[in-house]
Amino acid sequence: MSPLPDRSEIRFVDPAWAARRRTFIGERRRLNYATFVDRLAALYGERTAFLLDEPLDYPGFSGQVMSYRDVAAMVNRVAGGLRAQGVQRGDRVGLITLNKIEMAFANFACGKLGAIPVPMNFMLTPTEIEFVAQRAGIETLLVDPFVYEGTIKDPSAVPSVKRWVMIGAEAPAGVASLAGLMRDAPAYVDPVEPPSMRETALLFFTSGTTGFPKGAMLTHEATMVGLHAHARLSSLSPRLQRRLTLLVMPVAHAAGYATMMLNLGLGTPCAFLSSFDTAAIFEAVERIRPTVFAGTPAMYRMLLGAGARDVDWSSIRIFGGGADVFDDELVRTVRELAARPGPIGRRRLPWFIRGYGMAEANSYLAQTPPFEAGDACCGWVMPPVKFRIVDEDGRDVPRGTAGELLVKGPNVTTGYWNDPEATAEAIDAEGWFHTGDVLRQGKWRMLYFVGRSGDIIKSGGYKISANEIDQALMRHPDVEMSATVGIPHAVKGERPFSAVKLRAGCATTAEDVLAFARERLARYKCPRAIVAVPDIPMTFSMKPKRIAVREHLLRELPADIREG
Repeated sequence: MSPLPDRSEIRFVDPAWAARRRTFIGERRRLNYATFVDRLAALYGERTAFLLDEPLDYPGFSGQVMSYRDVAAMVNRVAGGLRAQGVQRGDRVGLITLNKIEMAFANFACGKLGAIPVPMNFMLTPTEIEFVAQRAGIETLLVDPFVYEGTIKDPSAVPSVKRWVMIGAEAPAGVASLAGLMRDAPAYVDPVEPPSMRETALLFFTSGTTGFPKGAMLTHEATMVGLHAHARLSSLSPRLQRRLTLLVMPVAHAAGYATMMLNLGLGTPCAFLSSFDTAAIFEAVERIRPTVFAGTPAMYRMLLGAGARDVDWSSIRIFGGGADVFDDELVRTVRELAARPGPIGRRRLPWFIRGYGMAEANSYLAQTPPFEAGDACCGWVMPPVKFRIVDEDGRDVPRGTAGELLVKGPNVTTGYWNDPEATAEAIDAEGWFHTGDVLRQGKWRMLYFVGRSGDIIKSGGYKISANEIDQALMRHPDVEMSATVGIPHAVKGERPFSAVKLRAGCATTAEDVLAFARERLARYKCPRAIVAVPDIPMTFSMKPKRIAVREHLLRELPADIREG
């Protein structure tokens, strides 16, 4: 990873805020996933879009400082290259790399072609990649050398994929290089505009209570709703015209993708870090003096643990957070990092805005005020989203009572790709999406997170399905039953641990089962430890009593294993 370019290389040339407001509000119908990048290039021109920590060298662009016109040029050439590979309207294209900016460009290039991008977590195993490829009908997969050589190794492990594209200029036999495709591609590709804003533009695969990843379908309208809403708010804040965002969240993650989209749309230059490296972050904060920084609770805790208090954060005006639950103590501690002198001897603290969302809602549901608002505060539901909080019988609960959050709006998924059963389970007859999250309405009518009604574990901002882990463990011939739960962790929020009932008389140990799991599950999903138990308590409907299992594991697991 190279150092970021100096702040002096950023071009802050900025159009009037009125023009920005007209573009994102008055001309809303013209902005969709196919036209997004070209419209931004026309609006912002030579204004800097990205500072990169790794130089790019592709036909049409070389360097580390990208303007909006540079981004559009890259996206158009990538679109032309993918089209030459046979990608056309309606095709699903898989994208799985480390946190590379090329993934973002390929994402938008698919949009120009009318194809549907499917971003994927680089930590998935070949078996998991093949499941997604089969479910989504992916025949073209864009990868980087790390994923292709280090994870996939043999293309036959993902037989659904017929065409492989590798970022960079070199690729092994049978794989097309992205630079090579771009070299022969036209400088501009006409966008294939959707016949309707309700047509699917993007698929985000997320773990669900069924135990298998599900592809949440997001429409062209869904990809733009949050951007339009924030454009209205930003148009009221001209003092932020020269802001600079340090972008560290992975663009394949729904929250990181939404953060990148928002900054691009608002004309905010982004310093892009390709990995979460605390030393690189500290160096960037002190050298390029960013004004905006966003991360997950786990990221902030890791920064604090690595010495964030010894770094000068005073340039930060806005901290942001999402993907998991924040407590006020963490928010207060982070705000104190960027305290600066104010009038009459008083100190000025930066804003800290927490967002609440999920892949199925394009990470746009609720937002807090810019200060401490209570532990697990999710904030106010953002327009035009509608919501209800209901009990187990689907009846609205009184204010202050916890219940499942139901949401409805143009940003909410229209269903799960090729999975009518999961769609019917998640979206009721009246069109309400059942989030599976338990919340209550509290102070100032803001929402507060209480828990999860399903078996989803949130670890470091990632959703992990306990059922998916259980089904993987029960493929072991000596595992009769498995129950996976989330155990609290100071940095990650939660981490998965499993209890297994082994076949009577077998010689298999819990460590053997753990080794079996490591071969079949992505690292972030794999249980941190497995405990063999004589029996697993079950409900009347024969589902594991996860609360009882969690209590047992909390008693049995040594503190150094739970917290290490």
